[in-house]
Amino acid sequence: MSLPKYEKQYQLMTENNKELFDELKTWGTKPKSEEFQETQRKALRVARRNEDMLCSKTENTRFSNFSTNLADKFWEKIRAEYPEIDYSVD
Repeated sequence: MSLPKYEKQYQLMTENNKELFDELKTWGTKPKSEEFQETQRKALRVARRNEDMLCSKTENTRFSNFSTNLADKFWEKIRAEYPEIDYSVD
């Protein structure tokens, strides 16, 4: 059985940016440090760029409602694995 589109995009994102997301996970114990915040900003940029790639073709079509749900599921997947990704973002 094939994976849903958001799962594939999540896997692609984490595989292509493995070092960044591993670093984010290690900084999860010290969420207020400057180094963590820099890593967090980089990870958020990567995640938003991947969300755009995931939803770009459906946003301006009759499937725009589907696009919103797809983005929500994608972010739920990210936050389940990296709950500190949007912790106190400046």
